[in-house]
Order: sequence, then C-alpha cells, then structure tokens
Amino acid sequence: MKRLGIFLCFDKEGIIDDYITYLLDDISENLDELFIVSNGDLSSESINKLKKYTNSDILFRSNIGFDAGAWRDVMVKEYGFNKLIDFDEVILFNDSFFGPIYPFKEVFNKMDKEDVDFWGITSHGEAPNARDLCPYGYRPRYLQTYFLAFRRNIIKSKEFQDYWLNLPDYTDFNDLAFKHGAVLTKKFEDLGYKWMPYVNTFDMEESREKAMSFHTYDMYNMVANRGLPVIKRKAFKLPRDIHLRYNMGMEISKTIKYLEENTNYDTSLIYKYFLRTMEPGQLVDILNLIRIFPKNNLNSEFKTNKKVIVIAHLYYDDLWEYAFNYLKNIPNYIDILITTDTKDKEEFFKENIVDKLNNYTRVMEINPRGRDMASLFVASRDILKDYDYFCFMHDKKSAGKEYITVGATFRDILWENNLASPDYINSIIKEFDDNSSLGLIVPPRVYHGTYFFTYMNNYWTICYDVVLKLLKKMNINHPKITRTKPPLSIGNCFWAKYDALKPIFDLNLDYTDFPEEPMPADGTISHALERIYGYVAASQNYYTEIVMTEDYGRTEIFNFNYMFGNTLRSIKAHDPGFICYNRSFFGFIHSLPNYFRMTGSLKNFSKWKFKQIIKKVLRKIKR
Repeated sequence: MKRLGIFLCFDKEGIIDDYITYLLDDISENLDELFIVSNGDLSSESINKLKKYTNSDILFRSNIGFDAGAWRDVMVKEYGFNKLIDFDEVILFNDSFFGPIYPFKEVFNKMDKEDVDFWGITSHGEAPNARDLCPYGYRPRYLQTYFLAFRRNIIKSKEFQDYWLNLPDYTDFNDLAFKHGAVLTKKFEDLGYKWMPYVNTFDMEESREKAMSFHTYDMYNMVANRGLPVIKRKAFKLPRDIHLRYNMGMEISKTIKYLEENTNYDTSLIYKYFLRTMEPGQLVDILNLIRIFPKNNLNSEFKTNKKVIVIAHLYYDDLWEYAFNYLKNIPNYIDILITTDTKDKEEFFKENIVDKLNNYTRVMEINPRGRDMASLFVASRDILKDYDYFCFMHDKKSAGKEYITVGATFRDILWENNLASPDYINSIIKEFDDNSSLGLIVPPRVYHGTYFFTYMNNYWTICYDVVLKLLKKMNINHPKITRTKPPLSIGNCFWAKYDALKPIFDLNLDYTDFPEEPMPADGTISHALERIYGYVAASQNYYTEIVMTEDYGRTEIFNFNYMFGNTLRSIKAHDPGFICYNRSFFGFIHSLPNYFRMTGSLKNFSKWKFKQIIKKVLRKIKR
C-alpha cells in the first residue's frame, strides 16, 4: 500500500528522545511519506533529529486539541482530503508509546490482508460512561487512538471528512477521551465501515463494569503471548495503587525483563526517557528495582573486565575489626583503599588489615575535615578516575539514638547489604556488567526505632533546599524532585559506576567546602551529598537499584506485612464506618481522606454518630 504517516510529538522541554527516533527508523520503512507535527517548540538538536524522516517542514502548533487537533490540522490544512486520497492508507500516530518491539513490517503485512476500512493496534471494551461525557450513554468498544490507520474508501467519504472538519479543539483531556476517542469507532461502525485491532482482545472482555486497558494492566501477556508491538508510556506513570487494582504490580517489570531476554528492543531507550522525566524513586517503584542476592550462589569464579575498587573510611578504634570482617569478603580482583584521619591509625591498619588481605590494598591518611564525604570526594577523587565501578563504606555510628542497638542496626544494614560475602559482591558487579543503564546500587532504607520518624518524613529532614542548591551548582535541574518523594540513598554506603556520579567529582570539592568540627548534626553539604546520588545518576542517564541479602529480604517482607497489617487493624478498630475495606487497596487508600475529614470535624462526626444511633434504635423497634 501507498501510505502516509502523520506523527504527533509533544514534550514540555522540547526534547525528542532516542526512543522516538528508534520508532521512526522502523515505521518509516513502511511509509511512502511522513509528516511530523509538534504541539510545542522543539530544541534545535531535536529538530535536526526529525528532519531526516520527512521531506516537509515540521508543523509547530500549540497543544490545543491535543493529538487529535494536530492530526485534524494536518489532514485539513496541510494536505486537504483531495490529496489524502492519493494514499491507500493514512496512519495517525503519536509519541505516547515505546516500540516497536516487533517490526512494524509484521503489523502492516498482517493488516494488509484484512478486509477493513480502518484499524488500530489495540481496542478497549465497552465501559461505563464516566462523568456522563460520552453521548452514547456508555463507552462503546473502540480503537485506542494512539495509533489509527484509515484506508482510502473511508477517507474519501463525506462522513469522515465532516467528522474531522468539525472536530473541536478540546481543552480537557476527559472531553477528548469520551467525546472523540470513545466515539470515533462506533460512529463509523454504525455507518457500515469495518474495523479491527491488530491485537484482538475481544475474548478477554467481560462486563462494562470490568472493562480495562489490557495493554496497561495485562502488559506481559499482551507482549509475550499476543504479539503487542508497543508499550504505552502512561503505564509507567500510573501510581502503584492503581496497578494493584488489577494485578500484583509485576506487569511492567516482567515485561521489561521479557524484552531484555527475548527481543532486540533496547530497554535503555525506556530508562533514558523516564530518567529525564520521572522522579528516580518512582522508577524504582514501578519497575520493582530491588535485587535480593544470596550470600552463597556458587558465583565465586566470576570475573569482570572492569576496574573496581572499594573505599572504606575508618575512624573509630572500636570498629576496625567489624570493618575488617567485611573487607575480607572482597574478591581479590577488586582493589581496596582505606582512608583514616591520623598517621598512627594509618600504620595500625597497614599492619592489622592490609597484611591480612590478598587484594591490592592501600591506606591513606587524610585531613579529618569533612569526614567520610571528604574521603570520597576530595582524597579519593583522582584515584577513582582510574576505575569503572566503586563501593564506598565508612564505620558509621549514630550516637544520638535512643538505644545503642538502633544505630548499630543501621550500620549493619549498610555493611551487610553492600559487602555480605564474595559471591554477593560478585552478584553486584555482574548486575552492573549486565545492565548498561544501571549506575547506582544502594542498601535498603532504614525505618526501625526512631528512624521511623525519619522514614515518615521522607528522609529529607532539613536537607531538601541544600540538595537543590547543590544540584543547581552541577547544572542539574531535575523537574521531578519533590519533598513528597524520599531520596534513594541514605547512610553514604553504596556501589556506583564512576560515570554515574562524575558531576559530583567534577565539582572539585576541597576540605574547606565542608564544615569544621564539631560538624552540625544536620543540614550541611555532607548531609545533602548523602541524599543526592540518585538524582545525579539520573542526570547521567543511569537508574538506581536497591540491593539486599536474602536474610534482609525476608525480614523486610515480614516487617512491612506486620507494620501494614497492624496499622490497618488499628484504623479499622477506631473507624466508625467511613473507610472502604471491601474493595482493593486503591479503594481503601482513597477512602482515608473521608475518615480524617469526618472524624476531624466534631460537628460532622457528632451528626453522623447521632444518625447511626437513631438507625440502631429503629432497627430494634422493627424487631
């Protein structure tokens, strides 16, 4: 077929990401002509990326009418219907999906054989009429509009031309969805035009009340078993509670793993886009980026061709044996650098640690100002330039906690989940080797004891503004950093690729950039650096993973089950009836505001309570 493609892109920052050029590289092979329209300005670099795909000038317009408004303007104003019917098929598509997972050639070859007037990639089943916006009184089954193909016989019809000529400039997305997206398919079906989706899910549809977008909530099945060639971006941006209405929250991570193991699609294109547009912790959450490694997995013979070093800043005399028990777990191919604050300690560590390790190990006395942070970003800066991966550790004490065991447990979390055993460390290195977009690996967050308060306050304490100031100094302006999302790193013990944190090293910090002793308890550059790593890594197109041993993984599961279960039972015991328990977690969590709103108002609560008493009395009278 002779095909015209009309592609709509929209990005608030005016950026064309690499996933788009990958998409256009493939689909262009199936098009005779491609017209590109952008609902907003694009950077000069992005414009140059797009120019090679089209012989026409890119059309720039405001985001009025969304994608449908853009497609209308191109068909009506740029081409005109008399010119459109020169093509056998016109493809309307946008930038809201990743792909193709499987070549579009397969899609077009299959659909060329179908006797239809228009088609799309996926469809949505009949659904209730939310907000009474759809004129049919319900949402009919419809082709989802991110990719639509219309053939000549429908394009030349008066009905088709009138539909697009009269399409209004929708300013509300719900109006677009219910008055256009949910209407177009049935309107032309009622006029006798035949349609079908490339991936047919009619057999999976149930009642209107149970309608769902299969490409989002049954993603793995759609991609792995039904040949869905694309993945919608929106699925990644939905809150986890919405995913939990339909499944266990594994669909996206399972699908990404499937792509990596069974297809040629480069998932780094997905990571790169979301690292630019999404808060890094949100990506960790939606992709389940937690790795639980065994301490003994017969991986002792693993080797990497990367240069790796572990840096340990040791200060406390009573913790050197503790640290040594972990340092001796480090495989021989990994170098070790120990920093400390006095010459006496340097000599002591050379005699009591270095001689007992088989690694290439150095000990270095450093200026005590800046403590562990200065060890990493000042004393070790030039050494780290020669390494690909590094781990940083320090002998942490938390003297201000209510019990000595609370601070000690935090230290255990940091050391055990970074250096648990030789096999465990090999697993971390292999994880870096196997995932080019992975840049930072951190231990689990801490929440025991009074760290629970810190956990509930998202770990920011008084450091949020200091972090923003430091990021600005590195010319990192991540749009999604917010107080409501906790930083990924805490405790300053982690694994990283050097390139992921290079902007910090490029600051060329000096000892004088850190406060003199006694160091303030919070709010310094050191406390900001402790929280900043995930954002810096994201700015360099690297994502973050949380790592823990199997023992800690089991403990985490039981801790969170216990904490969530007891919190839920406590709320239920004091709830007079405002909270929804008989649906999904989504229903429960979204009913909580009603509880706090009503119980927070004595007047409303008293009225409600009085009504409940009257109802009980009336029931007793009836009996």
